[in-house]
Amino acid sequence: MTYSSWMFFLGILLIAICSDLLIPVVLGRYYPGYNHLVDTISTLGTPGSPVQRYACMTLIGVGILLLLFTYGQARAFHSMTWCHILFILGTSLFGIGTVLAGICPETQPGTPETAPGKIHGIASGIGFLFLIFNPLWALWIQEFSKLRFVNGLLFPPAIMTFVLFLVSEHRTTGMLRYTGLFQRLNLLILYGHLFFNYLWQMKKL
Repeated sequence: MTYSSWMFFLGILLIAICSDLLIPVVLGRYYPGYNHLVDTISTLGTPGSPVQRYACMTLIGVGILLLLFTYGQARAFHSMTWCHILFILGTSLFGIGTVLAGICPETQPGTPETAPGKIHGIASGIGFLFLIFNPLWALWIQEFSKLRFVNGLLFPPAIMTFVLFLVSEHRTTGMLRYTGLFQRLNLLILYGHLFFNYLWQMKKL
């Protein structure tokens, strides 16, 4: 790839990261009673939310941007071994899951689960599940060989925050009620992983 192509896909990733993490901060101000530490990002897109349209559009846009970045990351690899394939699969499924999560909003809390709500949960769950293993696959990717310590360091907290996110759902007391915090920490780790690995490749140009 040319240097401008590298920069283009880096920009795509940064826009996706900022959109996924910062737009909900703005939208949350228009959702009465919304708590960023307790409520998930998907709560902003539930039926009845005053910002549902914008939250769902953001998820769809982020998913599309991540798929575009995945294409750029695939082009940046010099070969395509089993670990490269699993890495690309992780980012692809996360992007697809994010798009589907935007198309099919999460069920409103306290109401019977709907079909779109089930699709939302399954799609986003699969996306997260595959992406959290990317720091592990990166340990075997030659292009990321100088970042093995960083990737190895990020993998345990990626697993831990994802597990905390899962077990904290529907909890209302104690530390496990901070579902929104665990989700955002997990996203920070996963996005940071994608960013630093791609940036390291750029430095070697």
